[in-house]
Amino acid sequence: MSNYKITLKPVYSRPASTLPTGVTLPSDWSSLAWHQAKTYEALQDPSIDVIFNTALTGDGKSLAAYLAAMTQRTYTLATYPTNELGRDQEKQAQGYKAKFKPQHDPQIYRLNAAVLEEFIATNKIPSKLEGLINRADNSEILLTNPDIFHYIHDFRYLRRNKAGKGDNSDRLFQKIDNNYNLFIFDEFHVFSSPQITNILNAILLIKHTTPGKKFLFLSATPNELLQEFLSNIGLRYNIIDPVSQEAYKFTNEEGWRQINFPVDLIFPRNLEPSLSSNYNWIVENAETIILRFFQENTESKGAIILNSIAAVKKLLPKFQELFAPLGLKVRENTGLTGETEKSKSVEEADLLLGTSTIDVGVDFKINFLVFEAADAGNFIQRFGRLGRHGGFDTYQAYALLPNFIVERLFEVDKHPLQNGDICDRITFSNIIRAHYGYINEFKQYPKRWGGIQSACVHLELNKGNMKAQYPEAANRFEVDIQKALGISLKQKYAQLFHCIKESKKKIIEEVRSFRGSSQLDCGIYDTTNPDEPEQERYKIYNLPSILSNFIYQWVDKESFINEAKKAGLSINRFERALCYLKLTGYREVREDWKFYCSREDLSEIAKSGKVQVLKGLEATAGINQISGALRRRDLVCFVSDRNRSTLRAKLGLPIHFQAYSLSDCMEDRNPPYTIAFGQSALLLETLIWHWKPQEDEGWIC
Repeated sequence: MSNYKITLKPVYSRPASTLPTGVTLPSDWSSLAWHQAKTYEALQDPSIDVIFNTALTGDGKSLAAYLAAMTQRTYTLATYPTNELGRDQEKQAQGYKAKFKPQHDPQIYRLNAAVLEEFIATNKIPSKLEGLINRADNSEILLTNPDIFHYIHDFRYLRRNKAGKGDNSDRLFQKIDNNYNLFIFDEFHVFSSPQITNILNAILLIKHTTPGKKFLFLSATPNELLQEFLSNIGLRYNIIDPVSQEAYKFTNEEGWRQINFPVDLIFPRNLEPSLSSNYNWIVENAETIILRFFQENTESKGAIILNSIAAVKKLLPKFQELFAPLGLKVRENTGLTGETEKSKSVEEADLLLGTSTIDVGVDFKINFLVFEAADAGNFIQRFGRLGRHGGFDTYQAYALLPNFIVERLFEVDKHPLQNGDICDRITFSNIIRAHYGYINEFKQYPKRWGGIQSACVHLELNKGNMKAQYPEAANRFEVDIQKALGISLKQKYAQLFHCIKESKKKIIEEVRSFRGSSQLDCGIYDTTNPDEPEQERYKIYNLPSILSNFIYQWVDKESFINEAKKAGLSINRFERALCYLKLTGYREVREDWKFYCSREDLSEIAKSGKVQVLKGLEATAGINQISGALRRRDLVCFVSDRNRSTLRAKLGLPIHFQAYSLSDCMEDRNPPYTIAFGQSALLLETLIWHWKPQEDEGWIC
């Protein structure tokens, strides 16, 4: 037997028994879903501050979020973790506006870093601060990302000199928070403890300076860490959970709405847990499984969702050639895909090849799916893209999982699944969570590092003008954040000032970033897609992935910046790049390389168990100019004297965790050290700072 197969039952969602007061539905709608009505009611309840909606993927959480904006003129700021999801939700919001036809005609605007820069340049606006204020003044519904939301509430974008003189601390955040009454955070489960802590700091800042606002978190997987923090301070929250309220059924019932169609889910056996195994399976089965499905099921739409951009790029021409005789379009959607291609790919592709840009919440109509999954949440997220829309005769998915996970599901003692099983989605999701494998949640981060960002917020609240404007805010924020995180702000101040005194401001910058400061990001000019518009060939991408997967040429900074300007681009996002490269192709075989550092004290650094600001790093792959750029840069990092494979296995590190092999010997084939960068360095330190050095392992019980 080469494959295991199970069938997932359809899912039906309970309708609301009555419409909430003040809601009138479009004429062709019969009712709201139960969770949509409950979410709307919670948003109107003055005794509730935070709402969590945990409805299943495909059950209309977006309408639950925007219903108040369409019916009650609730000004709304919504955040989305990926640009693709933001684009998808902009279409959703515009669709609701067309359906509900609100009398106040809310203006909807989508904003990310690139859009903001373009808006500023086009309209000759003097600063990002003025650009953000302009957009807030002219958008009743503003869709952005949580990064921008965080930086607004971390007092970025303000105009200040080196002495800290300039804009008042509330110049921007007060404007934003006064404008909007509802703040939405979609798919927030994709984030880890640093982002959760940063958003909590922002919520508490809003609570104590502009009270009465509502916060809505949309995720099929509720965030227990955030709920714990809210409980610690008594912030009132409500969980809208259709599963616990038996608001889902798996057989048709009159009046219930079908939100998922039955799916055949197939698990290929004997896939090795290696980088090439899934890629090879796709290549080997491109005709016999993937193409044949489209030949036998005409009018089908499909997607292949992988972890590696390079894998997508290498597969794209193979599938384009394979599908062309059928007149079918094969498109890509990855972090390196230009905006024009991204905007068209989801709707126009017959087969879409993508990465995490399309697996987080994007609603596209497919009946065939092949996917990898880095962890249980990632599996559920990606599998949730399939079976959301009717109009197909059959729905089929292939889950490309390592053999040891398939064995846990189907073969080992007390395995939960049998070949041929028929299973409901809720039970199946719980099985995946229980048997997939452990991924670290870094629960010590808020106490160790997250509290430093809290101290920075508290510092701003204690400034003279802020004390005058919000006399109780600093004290109340201090009480709440100490309860929530279990910290002492006095100790966090000491940690903050120690880093400043030791000339380690870069560490503080890393703590105050949202997803990390991208120290290893390079400016790239991408020539691999000949149809891409010139402007969209200028991109940002991280060095380790480039070294592993791409063919490239060196470009000097002045030439790169000048050409970007000629293309009509704002060059701010490229100014701090590590180096500048021209991508010319993709490697068929992944490059084997490591970081190298010739410092004599490397072993002592590894033993220290501390986050460092390190200089003198090189890479054993690539061209000399890249190592030269690395050597000159001060990098926030953490060095461990355990090798990378050991750490990943022992600690359950996420797949894209920035930890790499490191050696003090250029020819070393088994690098003894691991180096983590940026936010990953802070996270890793919270896990292993207390470990004894490897040479003292005998002391460890």
